[in-house]
Amino acid sequence: MRNLRFKKDDFQFIKENYPDLFTKFKNTYEKDGIIYVPMKNEADYDYYFDVVGDYIADSLNEAGELNENGLRLESAWDYADWSED
Repeated sequence: MRNLRFKKDDFQFIKENYPDLFTKFKNTYEKDGIIYVPMKNEADYDYYFDVVGDYIADSLNEAGELNENGLRLESAWDYADWSED
């Protein structure tokens, strides 16, 4: 199971704009400017997938579209979820 990976500035963005979400990331570590969130099994991944998805879904503007922060969070998640070592 590969780990989630966040760009350092994206992880800082989450800390500043989604502090409740930030506290959910456990056992993180930094290597070469990338923040890693270890995944022990599929259940770990499913947890983060669901919780980040909930925060993205809650980031809608009055028109029902993702607001600026929601778009940034979605982009950060896309990188974390699909990036390769």
